[in-house]
Amino acid sequence: MIMQLHLPIRLNDVMSLDNFLPGDNKEVISALNNWIENRTSGRVLFLFGIGGSGRSHLLQAVCRSISGSGGLSVYVPADQSDITSDLISQLDPSATVCIDDFDCIAGDIGWEESILEVYERLVSGSGRLLISALRPPLALSMVLPDLESRLAAAHIYRIHALNEEDFPQAMKLRARKRGLELSDDVIDYILRRAPRDSRYIFSLLDRADEAAFASKRRLTIPLLRDLERE
Repeated sequence: MIMQLHLPIRLNDVMSLDNFLPGDNKEVISALNNWIENRTSGRVLFLFGIGGSGRSHLLQAVCRSISGSGGLSVYVPADQSDITSDLISQLDPSATVCIDDFDCIAGDIGWEESILEVYERLVSGSGRLLISALRPPLALSMVLPDLESRLAAAHIYRIHALNEEDFPQAMKLRARKRGLELSDDVIDYILRRAPRDSRYIFSLLDRADEAAFASKRRLTIPLLRDLERE
């Protein structure tokens, strides 16, 4: 079961560990798989990396994996304005809580007090905490020393963005998991025009897949041109 906190949070159906190209993140993926399977003693993980490095993908993938195995998971996108710090009252101390974009709320005393309470409830129960941010804990200018010290003591991993050589392989993997085959011409066309941002490129692939299905067309350069004109 996916615990939604009575908020409009929906996990992206295509986010999984299977369609995340590890690239330079093999150690991180191994650590996440061990964490999901409870093969590590660490109850708290902290991932940091630049925008577009895949942090949100990984947190949602972890939630989907845990909920798919019958566990209780909560995905909290802190960058959304309708997500509030009163989530505490709705948390189960046995849940796995994944707080995304923590840097958006670091420095807010109300939020930090809530996250510290989350931390204490989870570690005193059987729950776990996975947090992502742009920077590591000690670089986030938190106002609560207790929270800063606890997160700094977590298992901390940096997420590396895809490099230029990784993008074609990552695009093919993402497409293949959706039952698509991308030609080299289509990949070249996208990469000549798109910023090197995995969020943008994968969102474009998702839109192209939906358009191809709706129009009963193959995913071709002409279809992409039609999307560009929309």
